[in-house]
Amino acid sequence: MQLIKGLILFFVIFVLPVGIQLLCFTESVFIFNPLIDTKLPPGFTPQKFDSIKPGMSKSEVSQILPEPTYSSDDGGSWHYGEDGAAPFGDFAWFDFIIRFDVQGKVTKTERQTLHD
Repeated sequence: MQLIKGLILFFVIFVLPVGIQLLCFTESVFIFNPLIDTKLPPGFTPQKFDSIKPGMSKSEVSQILPEPTYSSDDGGSWHYGEDGAAPFGDFAWFDFIIRFDVQGKVTKTERQTLHD
């Protein structure tokens, strides 16, 4: 019985706090809600992002998605997402990117996981 009490005490004092630290403050992806630390513009959803296909024009994309969080100086990429949405901890966040060619047509979409 003493051994079980000792193991429970060890778990509560050492293992649990270390686990919480590693889960919440190491910029890891939060498995229960991967987007927990990603600020997205109102009206943006991953499902809408997934509907963007190569060859679409910027105006077609604008009909589906809201204004990007920011875009590259040359307009060749639109970015959706920024860090800092989690109410607790510091987790990885996602940048949803749409890349365009010089004619303003989608060449590809990508998601980047950022651990900063």
